[in-house]
Amino acid sequence: MNCPACGQDNREGARFCNACGRPLVARCPACGQSVRSGARFCDGCGTPLTSPSSQPTAAARPPVSYTPHHLAERILTEGRALRGERKEVTVLFVDVQGSTDLASGLNPEEFHTVMDGAFQLMLDAVHHWEGTVNQFTGDGIMALFGAPIAHEDHARRALHAALEIQRRFGEYATALRREKGLSFQVRLGLNSGPVVVGAIGDDLRMDYTAQGLTTNLAARMQQAADPGTILVAAPTYRLGEGYFRFRSLGPMRVRGVSEPVEAYVLEGEGTVVSRLEASLRRGVSPFRGREAELLCLGECWERVVKGQGDAVCLVGEPGIGKSRLAYEFRRSLGIADRIEGAALSHTRGAAYFVFRQLLRQLAGIDPEADLSATRDHLHRRLWDVSPDLAALAPEILSILGTSSETTTKQQAAASEDRKDRLREAVTAWVREECRRAPRLLVVEDLQWLDPSSEELLRHLALEARGLPLMLLMTSRLPLAGTNLELGRVREIYLKALSAEDVHALVDAQVEPYPASDRLRRAVAARSEGNPFFVEELVRAFRERGDLVLDHGAYDLREGADGVIPSTISALISSRIDRLPISARELLADAAVLGKEFPLAHLRALATSDRFEEDLALVERRGFLDRQAEGPVASLAFRHVLTQEVAYGTPLQSERQTRQRRAAEMLERLYRGRTEEVCDQLAHHWVQSDRRVHALPYLLTAADSAVAVGANREAIGHLQGALDLATEHPSAGKEQVDAIRLKLAGLHFIVGER
Repeated sequence: MNCPACGQDNREGARFCNACGRPLVARCPACGQSVRSGARFCDGCGTPLTSPSSQPTAAARPPVSYTPHHLAERILTEGRALRGERKEVTVLFVDVQGSTDLASGLNPEEFHTVMDGAFQLMLDAVHHWEGTVNQFTGDGIMALFGAPIAHEDHARRALHAALEIQRRFGEYATALRREKGLSFQVRLGLNSGPVVVGAIGDDLRMDYTAQGLTTNLAARMQQAADPGTILVAAPTYRLGEGYFRFRSLGPMRVRGVSEPVEAYVLEGEGTVVSRLEASLRRGVSPFRGREAELLCLGECWERVVKGQGDAVCLVGEPGIGKSRLAYEFRRSLGIADRIEGAALSHTRGAAYFVFRQLLRQLAGIDPEADLSATRDHLHRRLWDVSPDLAALAPEILSILGTSSETTTKQQAAASEDRKDRLREAVTAWVREECRRAPRLLVVEDLQWLDPSSEELLRHLALEARGLPLMLLMTSRLPLAGTNLELGRVREIYLKALSAEDVHALVDAQVEPYPASDRLRRAVAARSEGNPFFVEELVRAFRERGDLVLDHGAYDLREGADGVIPSTISALISSRIDRLPISARELLADAAVLGKEFPLAHLRALATSDRFEEDLALVERRGFLDRQAEGPVASLAFRHVLTQEVAYGTPLQSERQTRQRRAAEMLERLYRGRTEEVCDQLAHHWVQSDRRVHALPYLLTAADSAVAVGANREAIGHLQGALDLATEHPSAGKEQVDAIRLKLAGLHFIVGER
């Protein structure tokens, strides 16, 4: 049979490929179900099968061969390009220990069945957390989290998947040992960081490969792990700290890495459930710049206490401080009767996921309670509130579920008639709870809310007007266009912090010493008033060793201000990747033009016929802002970090192509008057794949600078021109000598002999 990985022809009955060593597991090309040798039809979906000898090779294998349909659809419809790109990811390696002994003790068919079960549980866990299995590595797999589907929480997803594999594999191995006397274990290794990812061939859009030190170190972690354990490198540990429990192994030597690396054993889930909690555990930063909003929420609560309920949504970009404001509000007033829930990015398809959290808290039910305990607690709580409510327990129980219930079961139960009865039951319960005492109900991250929860939340928002109930919500996006828009929810938009507030946050991050003015300015410029960006930037500077104590104050090491922390990069990348293809292309073109640019330039550079719709979308999502000042309409990235991430994601070859297109666009727009934009033309050509085209524009820019007395700027242009002329002999010796002569004269003028 042919190897599904490399296409090598192997003898019948072979368990591993004699060319690449990978398992020879035949799978249905439609659903990915393993198939027995000689089968004519798949016993999982009924698809006709070819004979083993004509199984498709890797080059022709359908991309959905082992990727679930819903993930395959997301990757394909969202247009993840086949060309390479840079991503912040977490890499997971899994390897089965003891498979060689199994192979020697079992016949080929039994061995295939056992290994297929092991592979299937690995795939299920990875796909559950929206990772991508991109390689089968002998007796294991390699999976990526954060590519091709970008996730800001890629490390947490990978760690959850690793724990799930460890748990399910332990159960699987125990069953095999009990039933067949077989013994084997699994080793797992993880690492996080930047990689270059790209597809293998045009027909395998799901089969991404990752290159770089990040991947290599993840593989080394797996190889160094003890059987049955999960070994994590320091970057993944830092991203998962608090959310999970780790045990440090200290520095250890790994093959291929010159310096010892920190390693940690993943032991289980932690107690932190939100980014705010993780931040607060590291130390409470000053609460600055939200006094007016806090006062507004306090006035709202005063009305709630009097029986005049309200629904409020805090709206703002990621990291702007929505959760912190909600936390300070309930902390400052000491509100005890509150319940809290949060929508999660990976549960958007789970009906009533948020209300499962809220109602379990309201009933005092443990999150891990089984169905029997949940039923008893719910019935007792409803009876205590009002005996009439006890009859509603069956309706409410349908969405409380248990930790093992599946999303499919929840959705199947959500018929229209059932929804109406459920809505009335929940409303009646909340109404009775509010009669006992004023209530605060907090729901975070509405942008990930499932439709069923959204509809029920809208109904509660309308009901709150006549109850001592406050609904406090947070969302990255405005509520316009959602069900909640009809719920008369009051939106409070959070703006960027002032420079003074940012400086206070920076000082708090580097205590006990103050921050230098240079450090404050650098962080303020790059964070642009986003408190999460402030914390992550200072934290990244500290971890990289870029903070230098000088004369009693922390200063920033020279050249270190261009860093983009992985947490910020992943957050921005995930937001960009949720845009439609044409809007992402528009944003990539905008990034080439710089932090701020004329609207006409972007319109001339963009190739999509959906320009106006895409521009409106990226403005609405908070990537670009329209500048009202000045005679020429212009656009600007709301954050310089967004521009840098959008520009840095494509590989160098694609960036060079976009730079060339930008230069050609300017030459078309300014034909006959290119001296007006010679600086920009020089920049774009220098960064393109045709650098020599920048030479005349650099010389023109130098002459223009000299004309206004900007001699140092002229020196910079001439030095760039000299470098280009030296690189390309076509420039001619006379031109090189002329540039050197001009440089010498300018150096003399500025006193540099």
